[in-house]
Formats: sequence, structure tokens, C-alpha cells
Amino acid sequence: MDDCYVPKSSIYEVAALAGVSIATVSRTMNQPHRVSETTRSRVMEAVHKLEYTPDFEAAARARHHSDRIAVLAPLNTYPGFIQRLRGISLVLEESQAELIIFQVDPKKLSNPQNIKFIDSLASSGRYDGLIIMSISISDQDVTRISETHFPTVLIETQDSRFPSFGVNNQEGAAKAVTHLIERGFKNIGFVGFIPIQSYSINASKIREQGYIDTLLQNGRTVNPEHLIFCEYSIEDTYQAALQLLNKPNRPDALFCASDTNALGVLKAARELNLDIPKDLAVVGFDDSEIADYLELTTIKQPLEGSGRQAAMLINKLIKDPTSIKATQIDLPLELIERSSS
Repeated sequence: MDDCYVPKSSIYEVAALAGVSIATVSRTMNQPHRVSETTRSRVMEAVHKLEYTPDFEAAARARHHSDRIAVLAPLNTYPGFIQRLRGISLVLEESQAELIIFQVDPKKLSNPQNIKFIDSLASSGRYDGLIIMSISISDQDVTRISETHFPTVLIETQDSRFPSFGVNNQEGAAKAVTHLIERGFKNIGFVGFIPIQSYSINASKIREQGYIDTLLQNGRTVNPEHLIFCEYSIEDTYQAALQLLNKPNRPDALFCASDTNALGVLKAARELNLDIPKDLAVVGFDDSEIADYLELTTIKQPLEGSGRQAAMLINKLIKDPTSIKATQIDLPLELIERSSS
């Protein structure tokens, strides 16, 4: 009898209130993409009204297999996301946990279907833990997940109710700009990227502020003509950098808010036959894998490391949900000096 579980509200009550079959309730919780938006809304409304929460421990015992970790990430192939996912995968492989990746289209994040889907990840009983990476979710979803005490860890997004991993973006910008000042460059510009819609933090904006603050603290002025903002892509940055570097009063150094943007700058500089770093110094941010091959000076953040630490922490939370306090964990940043500066 100890293995039997009788929830406060049963799946039968949810089905009756929503006016659907038990199979439909199960499908809504486990495979929400296979249920119409109208039906999903009715079922989830009943779930919330009845405060129905599956017993995660009982569900795990019933499955008779290793932990299943869901990772919610943006739908893209940006190097930083891939490296973080690799870190998560390596740790979960070592612990023999199952990794299930769900990618959300940033442009459709506010779609009711996606909102209900996010809710169901923590409510279905099919998963033992959740890692949310670079996704801004609604307060309603966060509250729901928090109330169920579902093991959840955040990467590059923050909420006081969950442990999260990130970096001090202003500190990283200060390291980059200070390095350029110490190297003797006088006219230091900035290349920012237009944030992805799914981001809950605007990393580029924070790095821009760090750039401005560091210049002012060192008695420098900020020249608005030396600031450009592009899509998070090499090609878009390349086109914008061509225009900037063709100006007679062009900067002699550029701090780029990402390595991807820095690569676009380097491409433009080569086309204009500018000597790197004599005519133009370039510093990026991330230390993505290609940065080393292109001899790009950059601010190294532990991309794969953040994935590793998040995965290790979720394993701990599954074993003991009270073992870790909700806190923002800032990971170390390091200036990696190469020939581009």
C-alpha cells in the first residue's frame, strides 16, 4: 500500500471539470503539442483550479528508469547555446540521466500554446528536473513551477525563486575597455547586438553601459558616432562595420558585445586592408571556439562550464530539493589576450 498514491485532486476530477477524457488530460500534460489550444486551455484551467499536481516521486518509481531532465532553450544555433547544451549533456551522460531538449521560437514565446507547454513541463510528472536557458517566462509560469517545488535551474536568466547561473556583464566590459586603454588606444568604439526576443536580460545593453562607465571613469569621452548596433550575425555586423570604418574619423579600437559581432568587424577590416591591431584593435565577448583560431582577444565566459554546473546542480536538487538555496551565481570572467589587440 505504501506505493499507492492518492493526490489531493485526481486526474479523474480534472477530466470531469474540463469535460474531457482521462486520456486527453494525460496527453495535455505529457504531449501538449498534440492537443488543440482550446482543449489545452480547458485542461490547464482545471489543473490550476483543482491544484492538481502529480507526485513526481511516484511517477519516477513508476517509470523505473533514470532521471529525465527537460531543457528549455531558444530555437537557434548560436555558438553560446550549443556550448552550454554540450556542458549539460556531458554531465547528464555521466550521471546516466536522460536529456530532453525543448526549443522555443523566440518570436512565438508569448503564444498561449507555448505558455501552456512551459507550464506542463513542470506539471506532467514525466520529468524530474528542468533547466531554463536564456528564456524569459511569465510570472504565472514561474509561480506555478515554484509552487510545485519542481527542481528548476536557470542559465542566463534570473528569478529570485530559483538558483541561476550568469556572469557580471558590466565587469566583463570593464575588463575589455580597460585592456584597450592600457594598450594605448584613444578612440574606442562599441559594437552591440540587438537582443534575441527570448532573453530576459539584455546582455548587449549591460555591456554597453559597462563600456560607457569605464571610458568615463578613465577620463575619456563617448563618441556616439563610434557606437553601432547590429543583429547577432556576422553578415549584419560586417555591413555596419564597413560603413563605420570607412569614415574619416573612424575608431582605432572596437569592443564588441559578442565574438560573433567581432568576426563581422574583422571581416570588414580585412576588406578595407586595415592592419589588426595597428590600425584597428578588436576585442570580443564569449571566447567561442572560433575565437582562438582567428586570434581574437576576448572576454572568456564559461559557456560549457555554465551548462555543466547547472546540470550538476539539478542532479543535487532532484536528490534533495532543500539542499540548494535560490541564488544568483556569477561565474568568473577572464580576459584572453590574442593578436587582435
